Amino acid sequence: MAGHEVGPASMNVAEVVALLTPMFREMLHDDELASLRFGIVPLGEPDGPDLRDDDPVRFNGAVVRWRILGERGWSRGLDADDDPVTLVRGVQSDLQDFISESDFGWGQLRGPRDLV
Repeated sequence: MAGHEVGPASMNVAEVVALLTPMFREMLHDDELASLRFGIVPLGEPDGPDLRDDDPVRFNGAVVRWRILGERGWSRGLDADDDPVTLVRGVQSDLQDFISESDFGWGQLRGPRDLV
């Protein structure tokens, strides 16, 4: 569609991971970042295997799952109508909530900062 922003519906997992990696680097301290494991998983299978790099990310069909210093968290569903900045901001907001409720970052506010 001419003039339509490219969103997650037309991106694959590897492209979404590439968008999110700088956000994780910005939000996490060095020890947290060293322990970070994250991937894109189907929405209904938060404990399932990561989607493959070439799998498409579809409208609310996937979430970001992470493990940081042994604690697990998930994002909201990735929305195909979001532009890349909005997608990153949504996951960043969920990560911020996770950090502020975690044992390692209890009560801390770490963002958002301008990642554009």
